[in-house]
Amino acid sequence: MKFLGWYLMLSGAVLAQGVSIPLHAQEKASTVSEQSTPAAGQPPTRAQQLMGDIDPRLAELTDKVLFGDVWERKQLSKRDRSLITVAALIALNRPDQLRSHMALALQNGVTKDELVETITQLAFYTGWPNAVSAVPVAREVFGAADASASQPGQGVQAQEDRTITVMHAGSQAATHGSADHFTGSVQVDSRFQAKTPARIGGATVTFEPGARTAWHTHPLGQTLIVTAGTGLVQQWGGPVQVIQPGDVIWIPPRVKHWHGATRTTGMTHIAIAEALDGKSVDWMEPVTDAQYPASHQPR
Repeated sequence: MKFLGWYLMLSGAVLAQGVSIPLHAQEKASTVSEQSTPAAGQPPTRAQQLMGDIDPRLAELTDKVLFGDVWERKQLSKRDRSLITVAALIALNRPDQLRSHMALALQNGVTKDELVETITQLAFYTGWPNAVSAVPVAREVFGAADASASQPGQGVQAQEDRTITVMHAGSQAATHGSADHFTGSVQVDSRFQAKTPARIGGATVTFEPGARTAWHTHPLGQTLIVTAGTGLVQQWGGPVQVIQPGDVIWIPPRVKHWHGATRTTGMTHIAIAEALDGKSVDWMEPVTDAQYPASHQPR
């Protein structure tokens, strides 16, 4: 029981925000960075995104022990592990974690009838209130699964979800950055947004000299890849950093920051971010002229 409680604590840390564990998050530990933060050029894991900025050690344990070891043991299939975990969460009356693990159980091959029968069985062994509390969670998860399956392009066999898409350069009209979110002249090209269940999106953004974003945050963080010019990036309360072609910048979740060109040199970067509940950015106030550096030290 002590191990079970520790396992559910780790699981809950990743799932308490209602985010189901993606299948790729259960890759073997050999695919996970040896550090509690991602290596250069390696995207952060789900645990690093959700808690690495506050508790990197817990994120590391979640990746290596929970996802890298426990879920990969061959003695039980992922289907069976999902069913066991759902049963434990019903018994402990943990609806937030149960919601995500029920969704994962459906992905891992547990049927709706089996989940319903599990609730009924546990009513007699873990308490009637616990089972009754699990019913609305099941209703919500089943409804979401049915809605996803009924939407065009959401089915497993949908052709558009299983075919590589190429968006050729120049096939989309460039747009100007909104004055609500940018200062100066900014051009946005090649926007992309992956279809559900993927959440990644982004664009190529070109800043003329003196142009920059407003202060903003990203719920799941952001990656910038500088392709031309010289630019600047700064988090709230931190130093201004110079960025140049080839640089890859990782901005952790919920970190207030801005980025853009220098006063004398334009800059282009590719910006990539994941959406959480359909939202990938929270815009804030503009970067004032007083906050924007008059000059910068070359690297």
